[in-house]
Amino acid sequence: MKTLIKLLNNRLNGRLVLGIALGAVALASCKKTEDVTVQTPVKAPSNPITGTTLAGSVKGTLLSSVGTYTINSDLKIGPKDTLFVQKGVTVNVPNNSTVYVQGVIDFEGTQASPITFTSPKNANGSWGGFQCDSAQAVTIKWTHIDYTGGPDATGRPRATLVISPKRTLAKRVPVIIEDSWFKGGLDDAIFLSGMAQVSVQRNTIEHEGSTDGESINIYDGVTGTIAYNVIWADAGSGIKIDTDAKLLTPQTVVTVNNNTLVANGYRRGYAEPGRGILVDRFAAGQFYNNLLVNNYYGLDINAAADTKNISYGNNFFYTAVDSTRKYFYPAGSFGKAQSTDIISTSTSNNNPLFVNLDPSNVSAATDNSDFHLQAGSPAKGKGNPTYNNDIGAYTSDGKGNMH
Repeated sequence: MKTLIKLLNNRLNGRLVLGIALGAVALASCKKTEDVTVQTPVKAPSNPITGTTLAGSVKGTLLSSVGTYTINSDLKIGPKDTLFVQKGVTVNVPNNSTVYVQGVIDFEGTQASPITFTSPKNANGSWGGFQCDSAQAVTIKWTHIDYTGGPDATGRPRATLVISPKRTLAKRVPVIIEDSWFKGGLDDAIFLSGMAQVSVQRNTIEHEGSTDGESINIYDGVTGTIAYNVIWADAGSGIKIDTDAKLLTPQTVVTVNNNTLVANGYRRGYAEPGRGILVDRFAAGQFYNNLLVNNYYGLDINAAADTKNISYGNNFFYTAVDSTRKYFYPAGSFGKAQSTDIISTSTSNNNPLFVNLDPSNVSAATDNSDFHLQAGSPAKGKGNPTYNNDIGAYTSDGKGNMH
């Protein structure tokens, strides 16, 4: 076509040019069918699962067209198997069943059509969650996982999602947990340890743990990013980062930035209060732009952490409980207030200005709370720009939490 245009614009050879041009047009029209774009056929789902009752060993695809499934007893995904879940699928677990994963799980919900795993009882601790100690890969996107923590054989509540590849593996296991919701578990929401490379971003985690339990518990050599999560009303710490007291390799090294953590750490009792963020034994990483409001302790960087390889700053602290203001950085820990931090000195000072929550009322947070920031929030434009110009999970550039 470029040759044709060139010829038509060439006025030096008059009729000859026109004849060549017309010939080119005729030739182009002869080849018209060759220019049609060929559509790639849609790949059929692998081993589509059409039966709506699930039990025992399972592999294949839970289908959007089926819609709703029920787990009636424990599921097992073998070491060479994959369970793929399409957008919009709902999975009900009416009893204390658990999903055990040795292979791969891939949940591909979307913002418009999320996936849901839940109990019809709508009660905390109703089923056993996902136990993925030896999983090959885990991807969870736009998925609701509710009411887990059902007891194991010893009667202890289980974490919602456990991924613990052995620390002796030669290659890290990829773990992607993004844009999802965790609600109403009786222990940790997300427990990650060992040789896992993780992206835990833009999730909402609420009301996890009974008298104990972290929302995100990182341990024993994990590496990756924990960012743009909204975590509130957790029993223990919102985010805990740890390696080990004796086994120092592989080391836990993570970036923790732009998380919003509200009202965590109050259900453990005063003997061991929870933190917004706890950085513990020989853990390292970067800790920036986190918004910590009404947590029992704020950012606790323990002296047992790998303090030489920790950087932090541009974090925002507010509390409605005057007695906890001294715990923004707990006494005796390595962490100290930074010049780039925003630190409230009273309930009327540096209110973060949430859209629908008055943080000066510590008991006001409900399921209808909205932790987006109003236009005049002092958290806007005060972040470390390496991570984001704003502080907290909801950012002006649209890169943050989408819930």
